Amino acid sequence: MAKFTLKNIFETDKDTFWAKVFFDEEYNRRLYLEALGFKGYELLELKELPGGVRTRRIRTEPKSEAPAVVTKLIGGDISYTEEGRWDPSTSIWKYTITTSKLSDKISIAGTFWVEPRGDKRIERICENDIQVKIFGVGGTVEGFIEKTTRDSYAKTEAFTNAFIREKGL
Repeated sequence: MAKFTLKNIFETDKDTFWAKVFFDEEYNRRLYLEALGFKGYELLELKELPGGVRTRRIRTEPKSEAPAVVTKLIGGDISYTEEGRWDPSTSIWKYTITTSKLSDKISIAGTFWVEPRGDKRIERICENDIQVKIFGVGGTVEGFIEKTTRDSYAKTEAFTNAFIREKGL
């Protein structure tokens, strides 16, 4: 099992991040298709529940230069569905990711929140859990998923700050 924490700085305040960035359709579409270079992005569902709780499901298809062992296991392209829930009372986002292949053997989940770091500056803190139950190669696959997650979060930080500047947020 791979457990790791990632931290990113965004040049905005907490409320603006959640209301005008994180749940914004344009932001998400551009993040996945332009900044991360994914082949596909689709918003499946976005709901606001009583008390301001929000749930969201998205489907994405990353481009990947996976190690040979990973490519052999999945047999080509893979997509994933992220399902998450944001609680406004705690400002915490919890999510799970279900892969289109080997979903019974791959578990990806996480929790993140933002903390103020000055005027119009926040830090997003993400706790990630990855578990791959494939004998002999689970650790290799976990390592690949962790590396691509780290790379994606670094690209997300740069894109998000550019989006915030572009939109005057």
